[in-house]
Amino acid sequence: MISPDRLEALVEGIIPQAVELRRLLHRHPEPANEEHQTTALIAASLDENGIVFHDRRPQTGLWVDVGPEPRVGFRADLDALPIHEPEGNAPRSQNPGWMHACGHDGHAAIAFGIAVALRQLDLPVGVRLLFQPAEEAFPGGASQFVEAGLVDGLKGLLAFHVDPSLETGLVGSRVGPITASADKFTVVLEGPGGHTARPHHTVDLIADAARLVHELPGVLRRTVDARSTLTVAFGSIHGGTTSNVIPTRVELQGTARTLDRSLWDVLPGLMDKAIGSLMAWSGAGYTLDYVQAIPPVVNDHAVVQAATSGISQLVGSETVVPTEPSMGGEDFANYLSVAPGALLRLGSSGKGHDLHSPGFVLDEATVGFGIRAGLGAVIGLADGV
Repeated sequence: MISPDRLEALVEGIIPQAVELRRLLHRHPEPANEEHQTTALIAASLDENGIVFHDRRPQTGLWVDVGPEPRVGFRADLDALPIHEPEGNAPRSQNPGWMHACGHDGHAAIAFGIAVALRQLDLPVGVRLLFQPAEEAFPGGASQFVEAGLVDGLKGLLAFHVDPSLETGLVGSRVGPITASADKFTVVLEGPGGHTARPHHTVDLIADAARLVHELPGVLRRTVDARSTLTVAFGSIHGGTTSNVIPTRVELQGTARTLDRSLWDVLPGLMDKAIGSLMAWSGAGYTLDYVQAIPPVVNDHAVVQAATSGISQLVGSETVVPTEPSMGGEDFANYLSVAPGALLRLGSSGKGHDLHSPGFVLDEATVGFGIRAGLGAVIGLADGV
């Protein structure tokens, strides 16, 4: 294990480059699977440090292997969100309508810093750093890397995600579920239509849609173990064009989320059955399009133990704190079908705004601490395998 003093000296020389890269990435945010400039900026920074990288042109993203045959990995994501960044933020997005409001610019800068530092160390185990596109997309860019075989053979995989609710300089850790599944579904209701003066002569799809929104979450809850987490919510309803016509079609869209992997496996069937029971009495026809692509992230005990042990040894045991699961989704989950892994939260207290908010500001001190903690985690994992 590298000594804390050597780690500090090593990282101090890397931080200015990593922070500058983060600022460049923040000024040039790009949508999922369109991170061409983002990929080029990271590639140029790696090249300047003599680090060989593998790109995916014409696709976005890249990966770096440091040391002998890779046995452990570290994932960073690249894409931005369709949010207009307000004036006053510094640095500020130069791509109107797009913003790094989830800290992916920081994740990429941290992974770059880890790569540069690892090249100067002599680890017995090789490390693969994945700069992944499209984490915010559905079903997510992780599946692209899995299909390319980039996780095959890895004994463990790590990722950080910034967390503005944690103070900078802390790492949030837990074994087991840490983020929820993120499934999308569309329900289309159909009926003969009719006059709003005589809803009893037809199928009132507006009333049926209201019933579905109001009752579906509760019906589903009563079909599963009360100890299992489940969140079902609607984000879009479209139906009808005027006040006195009952429409022939109403479309509803929503998400279903759970921390329970076994429940996730059967959730599409449960939802179909629940919708059928709710619509049976009214005579409304329905179709359910359920897209199941991002399972819960379930942190592996051995990976968490090895990574947090490494962090504790290099940056102090007081920096590792317990964290609670989130009902947000993370496509890091798709890697865990191939290799055991862990997603850790990286404190980044800023202006008090949450992720995915136009007010979110990354505390740049997170970059330097993230490199230190990331090195500790990767080295700890490498020692553990």
